[in-house]
Amino acid sequence: MNRQTALPFDTGTSRNQSAMSLVAGFCRGLTALGLLGPVLSSRAEEPANASAEELDPIVVEAIRAEAWSPANTTATRGDAPLIEIPQSIQVIPRQLLDEQDAQNLADALVNVSGVVPTRSFETLILSPLVRGFPAEVYIDGLPAYGSTAAIDPSSLINVDSLEVIKGPTAALFGGGVGSPLGGIIHIVSAKPTGDPSSTLGIRAGSQATLNPFADINTPLALDGAVALRLTADFERMGSHIDEVRQERWSINPTLQWTIGPDTTLLLQAQLSSIEQLEYSGLPAALVVPRATNEVQDYTGPPIDPYRYTGATDAPPSVIHNSRWVASLEHAFTERIKLNLSAQHYRNRFDEYSIYTFASAQSPLNDSPSTYPVLSGYLPSEVHQNTLNGWLTGKFELGPTKHEVVIGADLDLTDSAAALGYSNLRIPLPDPFPDTVLPVRAGFIDFAVPGSTIHYVQPELIDHSRNEFKTWGVFLQDHLNAWERLHLLGGVRLVGLQVDHQFATENSIGLATRYQKDYLELAPRLGAVVDLGAGISTFAAYSEGLRGVLNYTGKEAPEPERSTMTEAGFKFANDDLDLSGSLAAYQLIRENVPTANPFIPGSTVQIGEQQSKGIELDLTWQPSPAFSLLAAYAYTDAQVTEDIINEVPTDGQDIDRIGKRLPRVPEHGGRIAARYRFQEGALKGLGLGLGITAASKRPVSLTNNYFTEPYCVADAQISYETESWKAELSVSNLTNSFYYEPYPYLGEDVVAPVRPISFFLTLSTRF
Repeated sequence: MNRQTALPFDTGTSRNQSAMSLVAGFCRGLTALGLLGPVLSSRAEEPANASAEELDPIVVEAIRAEAWSPANTTATRGDAPLIEIPQSIQVIPRQLLDEQDAQNLADALVNVSGVVPTRSFETLILSPLVRGFPAEVYIDGLPAYGSTAAIDPSSLINVDSLEVIKGPTAALFGGGVGSPLGGIIHIVSAKPTGDPSSTLGIRAGSQATLNPFADINTPLALDGAVALRLTADFERMGSHIDEVRQERWSINPTLQWTIGPDTTLLLQAQLSSIEQLEYSGLPAALVVPRATNEVQDYTGPPIDPYRYTGATDAPPSVIHNSRWVASLEHAFTERIKLNLSAQHYRNRFDEYSIYTFASAQSPLNDSPSTYPVLSGYLPSEVHQNTLNGWLTGKFELGPTKHEVVIGADLDLTDSAAALGYSNLRIPLPDPFPDTVLPVRAGFIDFAVPGSTIHYVQPELIDHSRNEFKTWGVFLQDHLNAWERLHLLGGVRLVGLQVDHQFATENSIGLATRYQKDYLELAPRLGAVVDLGAGISTFAAYSEGLRGVLNYTGKEAPEPERSTMTEAGFKFANDDLDLSGSLAAYQLIRENVPTANPFIPGSTVQIGEQQSKGIELDLTWQPSPAFSLLAAYAYTDAQVTEDIINEVPTDGQDIDRIGKRLPRVPEHGGRIAARYRFQEGALKGLGLGLGITAASKRPVSLTNNYFTEPYCVADAQISYETESWKAELSVSNLTNSFYYEPYPYLGEDVVAPVRPISFFLTLSTRF
């Protein structure tokens, strides 16, 4: 895996001077590579006395189609190129994933501006963020229900490309509990082809990583009309965190039947499992300077950043995912096409944890490094059935060309979960009395290496059941006029029925039951104007609507809503070989559920959160030999309105207005380059380098603690022939050290980044 680590921007500290110098050297090397790439490629592509026929541009386009700058997306359910779509959409193709040795979504998503990914051990804890707000993972246009990224397969073995759709998308997508408010991480699965091919390989390296994998594609009919593709992998790995380990596998058979020249049936099964000892992080108060002066900084014994913070004898947390999908595509004519999809998705996980709960219990007065800890057990199971169909029609009317999409979707989701946890004596502010709850789990002294406790599985206390019925009818028209004007308009009638049941044996909790029906219109409007020279300008407006998950307030919640306006420029200049976008946006999210600071386990809906910023994503490909990617985001994400809570606070500052949203840096970006030798003795050799940086990030919504800025490098070198490939990748090239926000249960918790790591991949193709 290509684990990213970092260097603080503060170069005054001695521990970072040498590392910063090394990164600076790589930056200079990157610049030199960028200058030499076009020169080398031009020499390779212009043989003496070449005729026009010998310089056939079709050959160049075929090579570039596999590079870092794809021109199309499946995200709009149409055929329009990216430059004609009034929305920020970034596509990560398979070749970029391979050349950067990206192994999971976190590795891949660092290449896109405005995205905060989650790593595989965080999938039950956190969701990826797009433009400051939680995003959801869709696979082949279909949703996967969950309050976190539990659908994350923790592997890219079956991925053809990744698409990041920024902003709310209720006009076109829905299901589960509604539509994403911040954006979609869209996985496009690998499909069978009519030509036989197989790839077998193994990847091994740091933290005792061992990862065999296979990708086998075989036609089952002589004419290739029926083809089967099977991708599978298994990984066992340790961690830089003591005691933490992970084991995962995935298997993905796909059958494609080309029934006729106009009809294709696709049957997919995607099965995966992750098993890991859960890690609950380190209290930020022990290792990160406090952002305010209200409380004295920790001055106790030093803390080992890699120590495990739980019970080593706890059962591993296990996540099982399965998707069964049937898709039919039929072209009635060259202008009219039908798409139908049916999906059954099942998710099951059992989560076992030991964790601190500092907002309710402080460390011991006589031992500031000793914290009370709680044990938890969370089983959950989801069954989701989705039907989705749409008809695409193309026609011309006067000077305008139209691509109209009309469709409908239906989603039935049943989610059942329970929660057991041990509690301590929790002092609550007046008028609430002190409450004693059953089992005291124990204490951990974080300054003592190996200080852990035995895991005792608690009894299940809370039980919830949610049944969601979501349906939608949508209409979209993509209009092209006079070859320069592109208008996109769409609307979706959204219906959402919620049946929520929550029961608890917790003496401070409240049982809730509500049934609610919601009916809303979700519009989408946008325009693109071609300015010439492969540059266009765009503006857009869109909305999102989503039901509230895991809500334990007194009354039924209102659905979450979001609205986004954005404008900017898009680039697809063939002369400069430059593509990408520059966008400014404002995204507003309303009715956000937040943990009640006065009643543990209870939820309230605060007023409003807002994110606004500027994002740049560019890819420069002057030749098949050289690719350069640059991404930058400025993100101002904060609470703008809040509900006034009248419970006495004894001087506590709980005002959340103006607080920055957790995990989101104000500034972040990445630059990555790849050079591929095209001929001569070095033909087949590839060199890659990437540098990722971000400013400080709030650990939680309290904004009491911020992690330091960082800048980190990764590198890759590969050599391949027609039949085999070897690749060495290095993450955290400068062996930097820093902490990342890891707000376990919303607490002020951090996790150390992985140190320098090496991975070698060997594969053969036949």
